[in-house]
Amino acid sequence: MSKRAPWVLALLAGASWSLAAPSAAQPILVVDGPQPGQTVAGVVAVTGFVLSHNSIDKIELFIDDIDVPVNRAVLNLSRPDVTAAFPSYAGSPNSGAGWITSFLARNYPSGPHELRLKVTEGGVGSTTFGPIAVNVDNTINQAPFGNIDLPAAGAGASGSLAVLGWALDDSDIDHLDFLADGTIWASAIGRGGVGNATFGGTRPDVYAAFPDFPGTTFPDPKSLYSGFVANLDTTQLSDGLHTISVRATDNQGSAREIGSVQIQVMNNGSLLGPFGQLEYPLDEATLICGPAVQVVPPGGPCPSPCLPGGGGGGTIPLTFFPNIVRGWALDTGAQLDPGQVSYVELMLDGAILANTRSDCTVAGTILDNCYGLNRPDIEQQHQGYVNAANSGFQFAFGIAGDPILGIFDIFTPTPLGAALVGFTVPGKHTLSVRVGDEEETVTEWGAISVNITCDPTSSNPDRASFGNIDAPTTMASGTTQVLGWAFDLDGGVTSVDVVIDGSTVANLTAAAGTYALRRDDVVASDVRVTTPFVGFAYGLDTTTLGDSEHDLTIYAWDHAAHRTLIGRRKFVVFNNTSAKQ
Repeated sequence: MSKRAPWVLALLAGASWSLAAPSAAQPILVVDGPQPGQTVAGVVAVTGFVLSHNSIDKIELFIDDIDVPVNRAVLNLSRPDVTAAFPSYAGSPNSGAGWITSFLARNYPSGPHELRLKVTEGGVGSTTFGPIAVNVDNTINQAPFGNIDLPAAGAGASGSLAVLGWALDDSDIDHLDFLADGTIWASAIGRGGVGNATFGGTRPDVYAAFPDFPGTTFPDPKSLYSGFVANLDTTQLSDGLHTISVRATDNQGSAREIGSVQIQVMNNGSLLGPFGQLEYPLDEATLICGPAVQVVPPGGPCPSPCLPGGGGGGTIPLTFFPNIVRGWALDTGAQLDPGQVSYVELMLDGAILANTRSDCTVAGTILDNCYGLNRPDIEQQHQGYVNAANSGFQFAFGIAGDPILGIFDIFTPTPLGAALVGFTVPGKHTLSVRVGDEEETVTEWGAISVNITCDPTSSNPDRASFGNIDAPTTMASGTTQVLGWAFDLDGGVTSVDVVIDGSTVANLTAAAGTYALRRDDVVASDVRVTTPFVGFAYGLDTTTLGDSEHDLTIYAWDHAAHRTLIGRRKFVVFNNTSAKQ
């Protein structure tokens, strides 16, 4: 989430403005809340806006003690109402006038307290505002609070509707209910508990605004693990306006509706295509090439390796080193028609390599080019959807150099060995999936860029390393763990490079204890990996990065000193956290 997050606007909406008098004319600081004389309890949001023609470095909150700051505010939050009211500040160095910080009332005895705010301007100095008198009452059980980030008010909706946001309580959240027109459709029980919605996702942006929670391990600090998501099947609603709301209940029985949005449901057939996710490989991954396939003249023998049926001298099953493609797919039309996912197609540069309806192959316990793999995680997130429990798909395809044509042959597994399905050339290519339902509604998604770099004329090419980046996935703050795995079929991986925005920040090795970590889950899920010692971990100090989107890429070095791009993830850094940290 960016610093212009809608949850902040939700907290500030409807608040009256209280001007905190400065000792000088500039800057101008306005406090939306709490108001002077207000009784506060639980987690107390301190919000407002600041106006200055200079850049704002920081805003610090002080309570009683004017020498030790309690917390530091999140800055540059979007406030279009302020920009409209004070147009002369529209071109100031600050991208947004809004700010938010907080404190935990139970850290202070019940009774009167004074709040002060210090604004520090770049190259100018600081100005202290206040005091604002408040009354802390620790006998009050604060009801939960939070916000719905998506969908936006007035948004159109069809098929599966993701409801995302966050919830907090000064004690803890017991459960969340997701309602449509006042009727509960989904619930999240605790953090990671049983339910058809989930609660406890990481939200560094919420933690930045509300850092005062005890503990340092999961599920603490609770503000960091405050995200929720529910996927609602809007095909069970009639077309038209509907109200989506979220109600949070804390572990002391206090409940509050933390958000409500009106949406426009439009569920005609053309909008009810399948949906899902291409999970593996990652964007920019390098594909594995196998040994060159022998071209057999008519009537000649079929040396190994060769494609079955390729010559008059017999058929020898081809052993190849597969590229694996995994993900999941569901259909949103299941409530309006008998539709469900009928097939998934794997495509390379728009050409179909395999179709799960016609090319599914079973070898022992391995299913390739098949749809219907067990996915209990998707079942929990999308309860009520047809085949949610078995919504996974997996494809496998091989690439082999053609020494005569100087290009690559592409083939897929069959019960007899392999079948030639196409040709390609070195360089960058686009991998995607296309999904059709039983009503012949088709969607294509998940397009990623992949690299083919091996030598098509080599009879024994050095195969590319492969692996995955497990974390971070979306947001990061403080010291964030970069986690994943990497493996190489030709003697293994010697080290792993962590690259941020094009610059190498670390080289991970077994000697340093940052590579060759045990990952039994990888061996269990990927037949190509022959050792569990393929994991890597690195503590990335994100405070050295700007609060913005960043590019993480992982490279693996093999024993032949070849460096292979494993994949890429984008993540957002949000480090405007507590001044005490």
